[in-house]
This record gives sequence, C-alpha cells and structure tokens, in this order.
Amino acid sequence: MGQAVSDETPIHPAISPGQLRRLYQVSKVIHSTLDQQEALDLIVREAVGLVNATSGSVVLINPIDGFLEIQAAHGLYAGAKLKLRVGEGITGWVAQQGKSAIVPDVSADKRYVPVHEHTRSELAVPLEINGVLSGVVNVDSDKPSAFDENDLALLTELASQAALVIHNAFLYEKSLIRANLFESLITVGQAINSAVDLDEALAAITREAASLMNAKTCALQLLDESSSHLTLVASHGAGEAYLNKPGVDIAESFLGSVVNLKKPLQIENVQTSNAYQQQDIAREEGLVAMLSIPLEFGGNAIGTLNVYKEETYVFSNDEIHIATALAEL
Repeated sequence: MGQAVSDETPIHPAISPGQLRRLYQVSKVIHSTLDQQEALDLIVREAVGLVNATSGSVVLINPIDGFLEIQAAHGLYAGAKLKLRVGEGITGWVAQQGKSAIVPDVSADKRYVPVHEHTRSELAVPLEINGVLSGVVNVDSDKPSAFDENDLALLTELASQAALVIHNAFLYEKSLIRANLFESLITVGQAINSAVDLDEALAAITREAASLMNAKTCALQLLDESSSHLTLVASHGAGEAYLNKPGVDIAESFLGSVVNLKKPLQIENVQTSNAYQQQDIAREEGLVAMLSIPLEFGGNAIGTLNVYKEETYVFSNDEIHIATALAEL
C-alpha cells in the first residue's frame, strides 16, 4: 500500500524525536486505505491534529478546468466549497509558486480569500503527486501566529507521504474501474450477439454503450450512399431535437474528422466548442462532453459511435479503449 515514514526516510532536522514518532503514527494511519476519498479525509484530519490546527483542507487542481477545489476538509462547516484559479488566494499562490506559505495574520495578507470567518492564521504547503504539482494541503487556526517553521517541516513531511497515498489510491481505483469495464464489456457483447436483426443489434450497441459509459446519450451514425453525410441509424437517450437533426456533412464537421482520420476524438464541452456544428441542439438536449469513435469495416471508416455526457468531462484512455471495443462488436 505504500511506504510509511521509516528510519530510511530522510526527515527535516527541525523535527524532534517525539514529533517523528507522531509523524510515523500519522503516516501509518493514512497508508491504511486504498479508497481515494477515505485517504483524502484521513490526510486532512491527521494534518489538523499534527500541527494543532483548527481546520484544514486538501485542495486539488481540477484537470478539466484548472481550478483549485476542496476535495476533503476537517473542521470547516459542512459543504464548505472553494473554487480558485491557480494564483488566486494564499492557496492559489502556493499552487502557482510551488512554495509553502506561513501566514501569521490572514487579515493583513492581501492574498487571503476567506473560507472560514474565524480563521486568523494559515499554513499551506504544495502537494506534488507523482512529480506533478497537483494541489495544496492547508491548515488554519483561530489564533494568530499559530504556526512556525517546525509546523511547516511537519506538514511538508506529511504532504510528501500524502502524495504517495493519493497516487496509490488513484492507481487502485483505476484498476478497479478497468476490471469492471471489461467485465461489463463481455455482458454487452452477449446482449448484442443475441439480437435478431441489424436494427436491434445497433440499438443494443447504443443502449449498452450508454449504460457502460454512464452516458446521457449514445448514437450511431453511418455514411450515406454518397459517403458525404452521416445519418443517424440508432440511439439511446436522445430527445426529439437530436432524433430530428439533419445529417452531418463529412467535409465540414468534427465527426467528419473522426471518419477521415479513423481515430477517436473528444470535446470537453460541445455547447461552447467551435469544432461542434450543432451547439443549439446540444444545449436543448443537455449534451456537454462528447467522445466519437470511428466505425470501420474492411479497413474503411463507415460511421461513428458517439457518446455524450451531461457535464464537462475528459474521457480516460481506458474509456476510449472500451468505446472502441464496443464499436468493433
């Protein structure tokens, strides 16, 4: 599950033997789970206790929009939320500079963005996960000048251990998702193979793809006889606006690129992307993220399998592989 603080782990000289024992105990606690959210909750709880803070949070950079968001908190009011740009607030400054910050009086620091009205001082350290600066560990106190260099050394050591825990939990969660997806893929193949005709088989592909990919809508479009337009032949979860939309011109469309390149392409938000030509329909249907997979036969692209989410989203490589496997059934 990872390596806790040990005799071989280099430790900051400011940390006393007693604090080292406490850090070792904390490290064992946070290494005790592979559940990502549970790991984050343990990290922030132990961080608060380690430096006698009043509250704390683990804030990670959202890979989709680049904003900093609270992923776990302790001592803050239920539902506390934070969404900052990198560079905004003390937290954003730490994320931008990759440097720690000890703030003895937040009211005197122009960078501070209030989250808790009782906060008087703050300590924040960068969180580097697998070599990438991915967030910040924050602790706050309702007392001024509550943190010193020794607390900084302790929290820095904890953040180093936390990064390993978060990375291991992420890998474990990813492996579970992958196993579940491939298990479901077998079931999908059986459902499609049991279809009695082509229309039913195509409908089964879109239905099972929507379920497997947790999608709002899935659609299959095939090239018409002139090979100049894509025509909708099967869908699941589509409304009237989508069902009645005109064929897609291959020469001037995003889906045309999928067909011509014969490779999967995705858009994080079709409602705002200039690459997507039917934004009005997307808004009416509530379609946001899109993954499009080419359908091939005899080495030629004959259509696309389109998967839509109802929120901004980046499809993982595993999800793209699963959708590609569906398109090949």
